Amino acid sequence: MTLSKERSTGPVLRPEMTYSYFPPNVLPEGFRITHGTNDLVYAEDGTRYIDLLSGSGTVFLGHANPAITHRLQEELGRLWSAGAVPTLARDEAFSAVDAFFPSSHRLGVLYSTGMEAAEFALRVARQATGRSRVIGFSGSMHGKSMATARLGWPNPLVHLPDVHTIPYLPDREESEILSDVRASLNAGTAAAVFLELLLGSRGGHIPSREFIEQLRCLCSDHGTFLVADEIFTGFYRTGSAFLHQEFGIVPDIVLIGKAMGNGFPVSGVVLDRRYRIEGSMLPGSTFAGNPLASSAVAATLAEMRRLDLPGMVQKIEGIIQQHLAPLQKRGVRLHGKGALWVLELSPRADVARVMAQIVRSGVLASQTARFIRLLPSATIDPRHLAEACDVIAQAVSAEADR
Repeated sequence: MTLSKERSTGPVLRPEMTYSYFPPNVLPEGFRITHGTNDLVYAEDGTRYIDLLSGSGTVFLGHANPAITHRLQEELGRLWSAGAVPTLARDEAFSAVDAFFPSSHRLGVLYSTGMEAAEFALRVARQATGRSRVIGFSGSMHGKSMATARLGWPNPLVHLPDVHTIPYLPDREESEILSDVRASLNAGTAAAVFLELLLGSRGGHIPSREFIEQLRCLCSDHGTFLVADEIFTGFYRTGSAFLHQEFGIVPDIVLIGKAMGNGFPVSGVVLDRRYRIEGSMLPGSTFAGNPLASSAVAATLAEMRRLDLPGMVQKIEGIIQQHLAPLQKRGVRLHGKGALWVLELSPRADVARVMAQIVRSGVLASQTARFIRLLPSATIDPRHLAEACDVIAQAVSAEADR
């Protein structure tokens, strides 16, 4: 990739520099999607693809969902943005979100991205506790700003002494990880511990119930906020409304996003009502809680209430396990829950070659390192899901046989 200099405009990004989740040569040359309907998307040449990428997990109720589309079309003719001025659409969105949580918690702010939500949670925890240090676990993804990315990913370009990342190893939760957490909290300087309840970007691992319960107790004992990042797992992605509810814990802060707008850019921070939002926390932003995003939230959550999402997600889990669990006999690991699954291929596998075969066979999924992530919409046609799983199984098996 190169930068080409133009006399009048300076450096210009060439098309080949466009950021993509796909490695080189995975997508056909010139590949572009033009439209979608429910679980299917279509390329410019008319080729149909079963979509297991679903807008990176955001389009949970299907592309161009009629009810959500209708609500957005109505709002488009009324109001797009009002800045910090209260709107009816915003109040409806806040009420819709609050209905998913116990009376002890409330939606504090709406943002456009999960990164913004995580950044605000950092500010809330520091302000409320008077402490500066924050703790995360390696392999977690809380955003891509300098601070949020540093919580879960080593970055030689970023030095943030108040951010401490603890290596997460599933088989060493009690022997090493909790001991590290305990030692870090004993110093009395930790404002918050950030926890992704399912490692959606790194392996699909889910911490044990014992680990999560003990982590909750440690945070409570030391006056440290527990921030549950449910941006990926929230709103029925894993079956229940929120994964932390299955573990029987009540976090101080819950980060939400992705599925709550069915693809429209929106996120939120749910707080324990004991903690006030103050101006020094710098809440809000130019587009925070705009009428279009708020309408998308209200319409999406209304649809979620109407549908039997737990039952639909349970059926998805059954199909994925039936078709892909046999790959574990070939050294492929399968982790996940509900409608969020990750295949971990052998270190010797050419994952780009596997992905190219999957795309050629009419399926879209996403890849990170050796991991192939499956994010079907809750509304996916079971026949399409079974077909896509068979395509993936064949491509992975062919690579294992090389």
